[in-house]
Amino acid sequence: MAKFLTTKGTSHHLEDIIIGATKELFLVSPYLQISKTFLERLKDASQRGVNIKIVYGKNNLKEDQLNNLQTLKNMQLYFFENLHAKCYFNESEMVITSMNMYEFSEQNNREMGIFIERRNDKELYESAVKETMSIIGSADEIKAKKTYVKEVNNYSKPKSKEQNKHKGYCIRCEDEIKCNPEKPYCTDCFSNWNFWENYDYIENVCHKCGKEENTTMSKPECYNCYRYN
Repeated sequence: MAKFLTTKGTSHHLEDIIIGATKELFLVSPYLQISKTFLERLKDASQRGVNIKIVYGKNNLKEDQLNNLQTLKNMQLYFFENLHAKCYFNESEMVITSMNMYEFSEQNNREMGIFIERRNDKELYESAVKETMSIIGSADEIKAKKTYVKEVNNYSKPKSKEQNKHKGYCIRCEDEIKCNPEKPYCTDCFSNWNFWENYDYIENVCHKCGKEENTTMSKPECYNCYRYN
Protein backbone atom coordinates (compact mmCIF):
# COMPACT_ATOMS: atom_id res chain seq x y z
CA MET A 1 0.00 0.00 0.00
CA ALA A 2 1.27 3.48 -0.87
CA LYS A 3 2.81 5.46 2.00
CA PHE A 4 2.59 9.25 2.50
CA LEU A 5 5.92 11.13 2.70
CA THR A 6 7.01 14.53 3.99
CA THR A 7 10.14 16.33 2.76
CA LYS A 8 12.52 14.32 4.97
CA GLY A 9 10.76 11.08 4.14
CA THR A 10 11.04 11.82 0.43
CA SER A 11 14.78 12.49 0.67
CA HIS A 12 15.26 9.35 2.77
CA HIS A 13 13.43 7.07 0.36
CA LEU A 14 15.07 8.67 -2.67
CA GLU A 15 18.48 7.83 -1.23
CA ASP A 16 17.31 4.28 -0.47
CA ILE A 17 16.06 3.90 -4.04
CA ILE A 18 19.49 4.84 -5.39
CA ILE A 19 21.28 2.57 -2.91
CA GLY A 20 18.92 -0.34 -3.56
CA ALA A 21 19.05 -0.24 -7.37
CA THR A 22 20.57 -3.39 -8.87
CA LYS A 23 19.67 -3.10 -12.56
CA GLU A 24 17.86 0.11 -13.45
CA LEU A 25 17.47 3.55 -11.87
CA PHE A 26 15.20 6.31 -13.19
CA LEU A 27 15.31 9.90 -11.90
CA VAL A 28 12.72 12.29 -13.36
CA SER A 29 12.95 15.90 -12.19
CA PRO A 30 12.43 19.22 -14.04
CA TYR A 31 15.15 20.90 -11.99
CA LEU A 32 18.50 19.24 -11.27
CA GLN A 33 21.03 20.30 -8.68
CA ILE A 34 22.31 17.07 -7.21
CA SER A 35 23.75 17.22 -3.71
CA LYS A 36 27.18 15.79 -2.91
CA THR A 37 25.63 12.87 -1.04
CA PHE A 38 23.29 11.92 -3.88
CA LEU A 39 26.11 12.27 -6.42
CA GLU A 40 28.23 9.87 -4.36
CA ARG A 41 25.30 7.42 -4.24
CA LEU A 42 24.92 7.69 -8.02
CA LYS A 43 28.63 6.99 -8.49
CA ASP A 44 28.27 3.89 -6.32
CA ALA A 45 25.28 2.73 -8.38
CA SER A 46 27.21 3.35 -11.58
CA GLN A 47 30.11 1.24 -10.30
CA ARG A 48 27.65 -1.58 -9.54
CA GLY A 49 26.65 -1.61 -13.20
CA VAL A 50 23.23 -0.02 -12.67
CA ASN A 51 21.81 1.60 -15.82
CA ILE A 52 20.89 5.16 -14.83
CA LYS A 53 18.36 7.24 -16.74
CA ILE A 54 17.95 10.91 -15.73
CA VAL A 55 15.30 13.18 -17.26
CA TYR A 56 15.21 16.94 -16.61
CA GLY A 57 13.19 19.78 -18.10
CA LYS A 58 14.85 23.13 -17.42
CA ASN A 59 17.76 24.21 -19.59
CA ASN A 60 19.63 26.01 -16.82
CA LEU A 61 21.58 22.90 -15.83
CA LYS A 62 24.96 24.15 -14.63
CA GLU A 63 28.06 23.02 -16.50
CA ASP A 64 29.66 21.47 -13.41
CA GLN A 65 26.48 19.45 -12.79
CA LEU A 66 26.47 18.25 -16.39
CA ASN A 67 30.15 17.33 -16.22
CA ASN A 68 29.64 15.40 -12.98
CA LEU A 69 26.73 13.45 -14.43
CA GLN A 70 28.57 12.63 -17.62
CA THR A 71 31.38 10.98 -15.65
CA LEU A 72 28.92 8.28 -14.56
CA LYS A 73 29.15 5.01 -16.43
CA ASN A 74 25.92 3.51 -17.79
CA MET A 75 24.18 6.91 -17.50
CA GLN A 76 21.82 8.40 -20.06
CA LEU A 77 20.65 12.00 -19.70
CA TYR A 78 17.48 13.30 -21.35
CA PHE A 79 15.90 16.73 -21.76
CA PHE A 80 12.11 17.08 -22.00
CA GLU A 81 10.99 20.71 -22.20
CA ASN A 82 7.42 20.22 -20.94
CA LEU A 83 8.42 18.13 -17.94
CA HIS A 84 6.73 18.94 -14.65
CA ALA A 85 6.52 15.45 -13.10
CA LYS A 86 8.88 14.28 -10.38
CA CYS A 87 9.30 10.53 -10.08
CA TYR A 88 12.18 8.34 -8.87
CA PHE A 89 12.35 4.55 -9.00
CA ASN A 90 14.38 1.37 -9.30
CA GLU A 91 13.22 -2.20 -10.02
CA SER A 92 11.16 -2.52 -6.86
CA GLU A 93 10.46 0.89 -5.27
CA MET A 94 9.22 4.28 -6.40
CA VAL A 95 8.63 7.79 -5.07
CA ILE A 96 6.20 10.17 -6.79
CA THR A 97 6.52 13.60 -5.23
CA SER A 98 6.36 17.37 -5.52
CA MET A 99 10.12 17.56 -4.78
CA ASN A 100 12.66 18.22 -7.50
CA MET A 101 16.05 16.56 -7.27
CA TYR A 102 17.32 19.96 -6.27
CA GLU A 103 19.45 20.62 -3.22
CA PHE A 104 17.52 23.78 -2.27
CA SER A 105 14.21 21.89 -2.29
CA GLU A 106 15.59 19.19 -0.01
CA GLN A 107 16.74 21.74 2.55
CA ASN A 108 14.14 24.53 2.40
CA ASN A 109 10.82 23.49 0.87
CA ARG A 110 7.74 21.79 2.31
CA GLU A 111 7.16 18.82 0.02
CA MET A 112 4.79 15.87 -0.20
CA GLY A 113 5.05 12.51 -1.88
CA ILE A 114 4.03 8.87 -1.88
CA PHE A 115 6.22 5.79 -1.60
CA ILE A 116 5.22 2.77 -3.70
CA GLU A 117 6.48 -0.81 -3.59
CA ARG A 118 6.09 -2.78 -6.79
CA ARG A 119 5.11 -6.00 -5.01
CA ASN A 120 2.23 -4.31 -3.17
CA ASP A 121 1.07 -1.76 -5.78
CA LYS A 122 2.03 -3.42 -9.05
CA GLU A 123 -0.60 -1.71 -11.21
CA LEU A 124 0.22 1.77 -9.87
CA TYR A 125 3.97 1.16 -10.17
CA GLU A 126 3.73 -0.14 -13.74
CA SER A 127 1.46 2.72 -14.83
CA ALA A 128 4.07 5.23 -13.64
CA VAL A 129 6.85 3.26 -15.37
CA LYS A 130 4.86 3.27 -18.61
CA GLU A 131 4.37 7.05 -18.43
CA THR A 132 8.08 7.54 -17.69
CA MET A 133 9.06 5.46 -20.72
CA SER A 134 6.68 7.56 -22.83
CA ILE A 135 8.38 10.74 -21.60
CA ILE A 136 11.82 9.33 -22.39
CA GLY A 137 10.61 8.29 -25.82
CA SER A 138 9.68 11.91 -26.56
CA ALA A 139 12.73 13.47 -24.89
CA ASP A 140 16.05 14.55 -26.43
CA GLU A 141 19.07 12.59 -25.27
CA ILE A 142 22.01 14.73 -24.15
CA LYS A 143 25.13 13.05 -25.47
CA ALA A 144 28.46 13.38 -23.70
CA LYS A 145 31.16 15.19 -25.62
CA LYS A 146 33.75 12.73 -26.84
CA THR A 147 37.43 13.45 -27.30
CA TYR A 148 39.22 11.62 -30.07
CA VAL A 149 42.99 11.10 -29.79
CA LYS A 150 45.10 9.95 -32.74
CA GLU A 151 47.37 7.25 -31.36
CA VAL A 152 50.18 7.19 -33.94
CA ASN A 153 52.47 4.89 -31.97
CA ASN A 154 49.77 2.29 -31.46
CA TYR A 155 48.55 2.29 -35.05
CA SER A 156 47.88 -1.09 -36.58
CA LYS A 157 46.29 -2.21 -39.81
CA PRO A 158 42.59 -3.02 -39.71
CA LYS A 159 41.76 -6.67 -39.33
CA SER A 160 40.66 -8.48 -42.44
CA LYS A 161 37.01 -9.16 -43.12
CA GLU A 162 37.70 -12.82 -42.43
CA GLN A 163 38.94 -11.97 -38.93
CA ASN A 164 36.07 -9.56 -38.23
CA LYS A 165 33.13 -11.38 -39.73
CA HIS A 166 31.92 -12.88 -36.42
CA LYS A 167 32.54 -9.76 -34.29
CA GLY A 168 29.70 -7.54 -33.15
CA TYR A 169 29.01 -5.05 -30.38
CA CYS A 170 26.59 -4.91 -27.48
CA ILE A 171 24.22 -2.11 -28.46
CA ARG A 172 24.12 -0.82 -24.86
CA CYS A 173 27.62 -1.05 -23.32
CA GLU A 174 29.59 -1.37 -26.63
CA ASP A 175 31.54 -4.46 -25.52
CA GLU A 176 32.63 -6.82 -28.29
CA ILE A 177 30.36 -9.86 -28.62
CA LYS A 178 29.51 -12.40 -31.30
CA CYS A 179 27.64 -10.82 -34.20
CA ASN A 180 24.04 -12.02 -34.04
CA PRO A 181 21.27 -9.45 -34.73
CA GLU A 182 18.83 -11.65 -32.79
CA LYS A 183 21.06 -11.34 -29.69
CA PRO A 184 22.52 -7.81 -29.80
CA TYR A 185 23.27 -7.56 -26.05
CA CYS A 186 26.06 -8.93 -23.89
CA THR A 187 24.92 -11.23 -21.09
CA ASP A 188 24.79 -8.52 -18.41
CA CYS A 189 22.99 -5.94 -20.57
CA PHE A 190 20.51 -8.55 -21.78
CA SER A 191 19.61 -9.30 -18.16
CA ASN A 192 18.90 -5.61 -17.63
CA TRP A 193 16.92 -5.31 -20.88
CA ASN A 194 14.98 -8.46 -20.08
CA PHE A 195 13.63 -6.83 -16.91
CA TRP A 196 11.59 -4.39 -19.06
CA GLU A 197 11.45 -6.25 -22.40
CA ASN A 198 11.01 -3.03 -24.35
CA TYR A 199 11.85 -3.91 -27.96
CA ASP A 200 11.80 -0.23 -28.98
CA TYR A 201 14.01 1.11 -26.18
CA ILE A 202 16.75 3.24 -27.77
CA GLU A 203 20.33 2.07 -27.24
CA ASN A 204 23.74 3.49 -28.17
CA VAL A 205 25.54 1.79 -31.07
CA CYS A 206 25.10 -0.39 -34.13
CA HIS A 207 25.44 -4.09 -33.28
CA LYS A 208 27.48 -4.81 -36.42
CA CYS A 209 29.87 -1.86 -36.92
CA GLY A 210 29.89 -0.38 -33.40
CA LYS A 211 29.27 3.18 -34.58
CA GLU A 212 27.09 5.53 -32.51
CA GLU A 213 23.48 5.00 -33.57
CA ASN A 214 19.97 4.98 -32.10
CA THR A 215 19.39 1.23 -32.21
CA THR A 216 16.86 -1.03 -30.50
CA MET A 217 16.36 -4.72 -29.79
CA SER A 218 14.06 -4.91 -32.82
CA LYS A 219 16.40 -2.83 -35.04
CA PRO A 220 19.95 -3.42 -33.73
CA GLU A 221 21.85 -2.32 -36.86
CA CYS A 222 22.41 1.03 -38.55
CA TYR A 223 20.90 1.53 -41.99
CA ASN A 224 24.15 0.86 -43.88
CA CYS A 225 24.89 -2.40 -42.06
CA TYR A 226 21.31 -3.57 -42.44
CA ARG A 227 21.30 -2.70 -46.14
CA TYR A 228 24.50 -4.64 -46.89
CA ASN A 229 23.58 -7.78 -44.95
